[in-house]
Amino acid sequence: MSALDGDPRSLLGQGWDDPALQKALKAWPDREWIDQESIDKAVENGRLSLFNLDLGAYLSFTDKSSFMSRFGLPKSSGAITVCRVVLFGQYRQDVSRYEGPVLAGLDTQSPFQRWVDTLGRPEWVHIVNCVVRKARWHFDSNVADVSFTPGGVCRLISIAPAFTQEAIATQAATRQLQAQILSPDGVIASLGLPLTDSRLLTSLQSIRYESKLDEASSYGEIDFSDDHGFQLYAAPRAVLSMNASDDVSPSALCLSGARYRRDLDFKSVQWQGPLPFGITFDDGPDTVLAKVGQSVDTEDFDEMEGFHRWRFESFDLHVLYSLAEDCVYRVTLLGRRQEELL
Repeated sequence: MSALDGDPRSLLGQGWDDPALQKALKAWPDREWIDQESIDKAVENGRLSLFNLDLGAYLSFTDKSSFMSRFGLPKSSGAITVCRVVLFGQYRQDVSRYEGPVLAGLDTQSPFQRWVDTLGRPEWVHIVNCVVRKARWHFDSNVADVSFTPGGVCRLISIAPAFTQEAIATQAATRQLQAQILSPDGVIASLGLPLTDSRLLTSLQSIRYESKLDEASSYGEIDFSDDHGFQLYAAPRAVLSMNASDDVSPSALCLSGARYRRDLDFKSVQWQGPLPFGITFDDGPDTVLAKVGQSVDTEDFDEMEGFHRWRFESFDLHVLYSLAEDCVYRVTLLGRRQEELL
């Protein structure tokens, strides 16, 4: 295989039922296994991923309603819609380089300076050890995130539609609200506090925290993913090793951690507030490592995703990555438990 027919960006916004999309996917290895049950599951979870390692391409789909709330109307019909196209450069030995043109004469062999010369100054740049590792450009109605190897070679190009003005306004309002509630650093400082502690009730009042406390009793978590992109975890005081006042009952449910999600992680909206150590969801693994500034305690990676885990005095930090998009997908804080001390 050499390349997708035409401009790869034209696939963005195409619904699953689009004849042109189905023609492009006809020879993809996983296409024959995608049936109605797969589509129904993708609608439920808000995502479906298709890889073609011989072509050097990856397509991400989301359900139609999620697509519309972020990017506007799809170009064609279908229960799921293409929301991201990734074209691989120097990625892995078992993944072919995408051979076709990408945009404006740029391709998967174009170095950073050529992107700058063609598209101008990027919106932002991530630099690790004095080397550009990732940059973002807006081009027409799309956003291109381009990742580079430590040697300056293009690693991958990830292209998505730009958010609509309505979606941007919603994110800004959410960001403003989340600046006033308990931050991840605040969660770390509050580990071991009873869920009914006045400090938690006050700092989370604006997102109706108290009305959702029953969730913790039933599921061990309080889920704000739909509106705010995060969850809080709870556990009985007896199983936690964090300090608490003597009058806290061993059975009292206490704050034991939190998880922060990237946009479209199982239909979640993205957490718009700060993350520990200045991490952002646009960071790749090497950028996160540089920001945390210490060796990981545990890690595991395969071709398309992986994680780092650090162990600190009172909590663990777990960062899950999508390697195929070179970004952070989830950041999880886990308070220390008694069994971990044995």
